[in-house]
Amino acid sequence: MSTRDGPALESGWALEGTDGNGQPLRLVFGDTELVRAYLGVAIGRHPALCERVIEDGSVSRRHLRVGAAEGRLFVEDLNSLNGTLLDGAPIPCFEPVAVEPGQVLTLGRVSLAVSRLAEREAGR
Repeated sequence: MSTRDGPALESGWALEGTDGNGQPLRLVFGDTELVRAYLGVAIGRHPALCERVIEDGSVSRRHLRVGAAEGRLFVEDLNSLNGTLLDGAPIPCFEPVAVEPGQVLTLGRVSLAVSRLAEREAGR
């Protein structure tokens, strides 16, 4: 299967928004990557500790873990200094929480909307 722009991409998840300075930010996770990542994919400020880096001082060195199970996306705060919010409510440390498309994650001053890649690409 392909699109006008080339081969079809694998389905997955996107986290999109802005950093604390208003700069655009997009993190993409393929379903295969998430399934293969034993404990999930770490997001944070430190490149040696995380698979996805957000260069914002309000984000902890190792802030959040993203994983997938049974076709759903889960996030887990890794005891970050500023915490992680899901639609404005704090999520507990070290407890995976299911996330749905349309919800917003906040890591310090960084806000990221959750979406499925397949849904985004269909809307092009």
